[in-house]
Amino acid sequence: MSMITIVSPWYGPDTVGGAETQARSLARALHALGIPVQIWASTGRDAFHPDDTAHYAAGDSMVDGIPVWRFRPGAPDQQGVPLFFRRHPAYLPPLASFAPHELQLLGTLLNSDELYAAIHAAPATTRFIFIPYPFPTSFWGAQLAPQRSWLLPCLHDEPYAYYATYRHLFRAVRGILANSYAEAELAQRLYQLPAGRVHIPGEGIDLTPRGDGAAFRHTYNLDGPDEPLLLLYVGRRDESKNIALLLAYVREYWARRGLPLRLLLAGQGPLELPAGTESLVIDLGYLPEQDKHHAYAAAQVFVHPSIYESFSIVLMEAWLQGTPALVNGACAVTADHCRRSGGGLIFDDFGTFAAALDLLLCNPDLRITLGQRGRAYVLHTCNWEDVARRTAAAVLGETIQSVEAFER
Repeated sequence: MSMITIVSPWYGPDTVGGAETQARSLARALHALGIPVQIWASTGRDAFHPDDTAHYAAGDSMVDGIPVWRFRPGAPDQQGVPLFFRRHPAYLPPLASFAPHELQLLGTLLNSDELYAAIHAAPATTRFIFIPYPFPTSFWGAQLAPQRSWLLPCLHDEPYAYYATYRHLFRAVRGILANSYAEAELAQRLYQLPAGRVHIPGEGIDLTPRGDGAAFRHTYNLDGPDEPLLLLYVGRRDESKNIALLLAYVREYWARRGLPLRLLLAGQGPLELPAGTESLVIDLGYLPEQDKHHAYAAAQVFVHPSIYESFSIVLMEAWLQGTPALVNGACAVTADHCRRSGGGLIFDDFGTFAAALDLLLCNPDLRITLGQRGRAYVLHTCNWEDVARRTAAAVLGETIQSVEAFER
């Protein structure tokens, strides 16, 4: 059997980030199935610590019983072409077709000539999975073995996705591994890819956590005869996740309805609250894993305003605890999940946001029904073992102990 090599900018027990967490979970699941897998990554920590470029030692190591080979990053280059490719111009893509700022972006992000040399020297039995799409490690690495390369892009409908550099990347690799049907459809629309080159293994989550909503409410003094209705958001608190819109909509809804309502915000990043929301919002900060699942179980509604998602782990985690969702209709991925699962409602503006909350907050039976549907959807589609089998079948071209298809 061929060796699957997952190439990620960063990888390790101290590494955080959605794509990096996905890479580690996928590697463990492949390894558990007995599929040969290894990791190639840099010595850096993660995107949140860009100056920590030597957090891990260079060379071979083992993480979770899986071989990891770490390479030292190269120096930034405003021209955007790594030294390895200047020395091996036969592997250069059509540089004249790329705008200067597109190459400059690649030059400012994490690169590694040592990594490119290793990909170039890898045996023909090596199959590469590059994650995620915007990084030079994916763009340049895939140029060296395009027919043995699969891209796990974590693609969003964002400005970078329209760059000519990434259009070239998506068209050059052997196949695309999408986290969701909506992500696959976006890739096909943007890059005119044949359907047979786009696979949908999906993504998994840990299906074992069980939240205790009553314990969470008691810990935060939210129980008793006057306990409020709880809306919950989990994720980064920044502009890309549409937090400002969420705060504005919830504040307006609270002002109009006068319900005993609280918005819980959990996650990393600074939080600036608009005037008049101090008594409405509870800043939970970064929650330990189990406390996060208690929060999901305590909430009446999980609200997800983001429009940039390729899968949304937090949505699946909320559904796992039986909590219905309210998602932004401008996000094709989360809206599609809601339609397929029947686990939530979709808003397009403040009017539909308010109408959806009216339905959910005033109808406990509806919340239970939607939450149960969402949970069933997660249990059916988000098992890491099944995701690993589908990934291996796409990359290795063979069925790994047949698994039920990821159904539409």
